[in-house]
Amino acid sequence: MGVTIGGVIDRRGFLAAVAGTVVAGRAAEAMQPGWSAGVAEIDITPEGSLWMAGFAARKQPAQGVALPLQAKALALRDAGQRTRVLVTADLLGLTARVTRRVAAEMERRHRIARADILFNASHTHCGPIVEKQLSVAYDLSPEQWSAIGKYTATLEGNLVTVVGQAIARMRPARVSYARGEARFARNRRVKFPGGPVDHSVPVLRVDDDRPGPLAIVFGYACHNTTLPAGFVQYHGDYAGVAQAAIEERHPGVTALFVAGCGADANPDPRGTLDLVQAHGAALADAVDRVLENATAVPAGLRTAYSTVDLPFARGEARERWRKQLDIDPIYLKRHAALMDAAMLRDGRLPAAQAAPIQVWRFGGSLVLVALSGEVVVDYALRLAREHPDLRVWTAGYSNDVFGYVPSARVLREGGYEGGDAMIYYGRPAPFTDTVETTIVGEVRRLMRETTSSR
Repeated sequence: MGVTIGGVIDRRGFLAAVAGTVVAGRAAEAMQPGWSAGVAEIDITPEGSLWMAGFAARKQPAQGVALPLQAKALALRDAGQRTRVLVTADLLGLTARVTRRVAAEMERRHRIARADILFNASHTHCGPIVEKQLSVAYDLSPEQWSAIGKYTATLEGNLVTVVGQAIARMRPARVSYARGEARFARNRRVKFPGGPVDHSVPVLRVDDDRPGPLAIVFGYACHNTTLPAGFVQYHGDYAGVAQAAIEERHPGVTALFVAGCGADANPDPRGTLDLVQAHGAALADAVDRVLENATAVPAGLRTAYSTVDLPFARGEARERWRKQLDIDPIYLKRHAALMDAAMLRDGRLPAAQAAPIQVWRFGGSLVLVALSGEVVVDYALRLAREHPDLRVWTAGYSNDVFGYVPSARVLREGGYEGGDAMIYYGRPAPFTDTVETTIVGEVRRLMRETTSSR
């Protein structure tokens, strides 16, 4: 079954023809002492035709809906009776201002600490622009930016609503973990088959007292860009398709996708609706292959959150970067105007980027590390290598997608992920060569913090 161009496809019925064999739900088991869980979802598809985020080459705003966009929330409460919430969204990314406002409202309404709410975006390039993210990439009128601002305000309200619904639905549960593999990601900085890539598919399964799972959280480290710039309908790309497939195969489940460190990986092959369905089905297959063998996670969840400053290159290094850029002059002109405005407003350019880092430790040995920005795969591979005694699940695109986050290697190599993309994100320069040591050092500190009871 293909996508009907111009028509709205029901999310749960979208992949009926490609879903494959339905995996039978296992019988209800005794709940693990201490865990409670609740899940909810809400449609965040814009009602009107907004410009879609991600591709500077797009020539027109959205022309309809091919696959509805969703925001989802999974609320978890452990034996300590402290509530934590994972929020996922079919969007290019959320900004610090959006997540800060939503988190503040969650603290006011539900007394949820900032460390206890984690936001992750799928990085689909077929969702609407949020706030002024990547503004240098788009030539939009004041009216178009105003419509995006109104959508952003509505989005914030929807995120508050879906979190509240998930909390209200909490009931005794069990949590288990497994790890699968999908092979369609390819490193986009080097020719196939070379280049580092993370093919792992981490899976968190949540069950209540009914047959079959209540929620399935799964991840993958690959740009969510199977569909090309010429595709101008709202769509969650392969991550949206995979969620729909899992929900089709397991009636009553809510599937939540967590984007990994895939900033330097692309789906291969890509470019068509048939391929987006194939990659989505392959990812759902990877989840299903390990779902029944998931191992129980003890009812304990410790969290930590902080921000680190990632310094931008200055002086001669910044000027050298600007001279080496091979970018259409229109983007350089927009970037220069943005920098001039910053100078007029603040009297200086930003010296550093505040980057949120978050760690959730489940039951002692399962650690979810949530990094902000578009993070290259080296971080996930390094953290897994440095902690062989732990099951480390490293996500990117969390809490604030402010630009690319290169490793020291990628920064030295340069290119789009190494610094050039900072133009489109409206940042004054690439990061300095301290970026990787700063991030990894803070992750280590937060991992130590979550080893002690709180």
